[in-house]
Amino acid sequence: MAVRRTLILPVLAALVACQPTYTFEPEQVASGPGGMVGNGEPLTSGDFTGGDDVLPPPLDVAPPNDTRPPDCGADCVTYCNGMGLQNPVNRGLCRSLWGVGLPNRPIKQAEACRRLFVDMAGRVPTADEAEATCSGGWGATVKKLMDSEEFVLVQQRRAADRFLYSNEVTSLQAIYDMDRLVAKLSRGRVPYDLFAAVVSAHPVFTRRFADAGDKAEALFLQFLGRPPFEHERADMSRVYKLWHSGYYDHPQLGMRLPDAFIRFGCLNDDNQVDEVSRGECASVLWGYNELIFTPDLRAARDPRLNNDLTLWSGLLTPEEWAKLQIPGRIVARDLAFWERAVDDVLMQYLGYELSAKVPEVREELVRFLLANNGDIRSVHYAVATSAAYLQSAEGASSSTYRWTYGPLKQVDAEVWIDSMARNTGYGLPGCDHRISQPEDLLESGSIAGYRLLQTSRWKLDEEGEVDERYTELARTLGGCPENVVGGRFRVVSILTTATQLSFVQTLCNPALDPRTQGAAVEKLLPEGMGASRAVNPDVAAEIATHQYRVLLGRSPDATELSEARTAGAECALTLCSAEEFARPFCFALLSSAERVFY
Repeated sequence: MAVRRTLILPVLAALVACQPTYTFEPEQVASGPGGMVGNGEPLTSGDFTGGDDVLPPPLDVAPPNDTRPPDCGADCVTYCNGMGLQNPVNRGLCRSLWGVGLPNRPIKQAEACRRLFVDMAGRVPTADEAEATCSGGWGATVKKLMDSEEFVLVQQRRAADRFLYSNEVTSLQAIYDMDRLVAKLSRGRVPYDLFAAVVSAHPVFTRRFADAGDKAEALFLQFLGRPPFEHERADMSRVYKLWHSGYYDHPQLGMRLPDAFIRFGCLNDDNQVDEVSRGECASVLWGYNELIFTPDLRAARDPRLNNDLTLWSGLLTPEEWAKLQIPGRIVARDLAFWERAVDDVLMQYLGYELSAKVPEVREELVRFLLANNGDIRSVHYAVATSAAYLQSAEGASSSTYRWTYGPLKQVDAEVWIDSMARNTGYGLPGCDHRISQPEDLLESGSIAGYRLLQTSRWKLDEEGEVDERYTELARTLGGCPENVVGGRFRVVSILTTATQLSFVQTLCNPALDPRTQGAAVEKLLPEGMGASRAVNPDVAAEIATHQYRVLLGRSPDATELSEARTAGAECALTLCSAEEFARPFCFALLSSAERVFY
């Protein structure tokens, strides 16, 4: 009997150690493999090179045209090698740009700063913010923005779009854990290959797809940018066949949450490894990678699977999680994995496939990323400080070569709405990319669910219901996606234009309708100017300057000021007040294309 107790007690002790902790705190809801990595020092200091290259003039040769593509000969190679360019994007571009006689397009500082704020902070800055942040060189500016919490939030929202976070499909605890993992990646604490490994076995990923083949295909698409060949899909499926989609009852939230479970395969009747069938649970295409689990006291029988034993992913140990991450480690060995990583960042900032047009840029960025220990921030830094990004989109139609002019993109719905509300002081609720269906938490009737909503970015109205004013607007414009089937979309249509104009009309209230609760007039007027002040050309110019700086993040040019003075002179003929001028002017600025495209 003593011998039997000696064998059982260690097993029971291990089981107790693996049990989840049910003390629920909204700030600590995350649970999963993302909490097991990236807990040490950052991979790099974050002081990357190449932020302030002195851009060369084009080589004095006849530039290529429609009939002659760029061809970098010996003189071009010598010229580019002698420029001492440190930014990998600039180095890759030189032989298709300056070295063949093509110039890049200088950009105004205010335009570049606004672009950086939208892409890295997720909002349009005021002119005061832009002038305070975008000083000391582009390298310093990008580092400031990249070190901000807003940058992390932008990357988290992009990851939610990429992996389609939905609490109807995946456990909230797993979604919060994935969000935590993305934050670590964005702070330089997790190398990109480790990130891919964790994602490949993360419940947010594995619970999304129906069978092993679908999981294998999704992994290839996400991290290699292509679907697997049939033999690759079949082989990778062998190490994905363990995953099963199920549900567990959360004791505090009072909800049945969807989550991932492990099924036991390639075992005999005694639940030991079957030597005959064990090859069915091993990938052999990239070396021998076996993935077999044997059940212990943590396993439970699932009546929906003919009472087969399953293991809830919430009970897995760090060692078991690491073993399950074989698929991600396999794809990270491929050069195409790193190429896809830099292509994703290029697309994020430029909006077009620069690598397909100038492959040298991709090669240089991959070297740069690997030299910086897989810290993906290095690629963000390189692209955001490059000539490809920091150049103007004006006059783009006259150029044959896409990389000779800068990006022009449509802002996301959240960026558009948040910037409008923030810059005018208009109070609006928000939406939380981690909880795409907040109503489920309220319907659970639990205190924990209510507390979780209170600490999220969702807001509750006076009746305790989810305030949907923000989401009704955002989802019409393609934002705040529920991610059950589809995700975010961007479109310019009659419906979206009408929706945007309706919101701007509410915000600015150009008709001065007393029933409309728009932005406070104090936000639309210079400090100290009363709403009833009589307008003349000088007052109109003051109002215009204030609104341009606050609403568009820049000062008006001479032409714009002249137009404002002319409008002020016309307004003075009717003895209009400052408010009567400011509100229609606000509508004109906020409904302009400059607020929709950047």
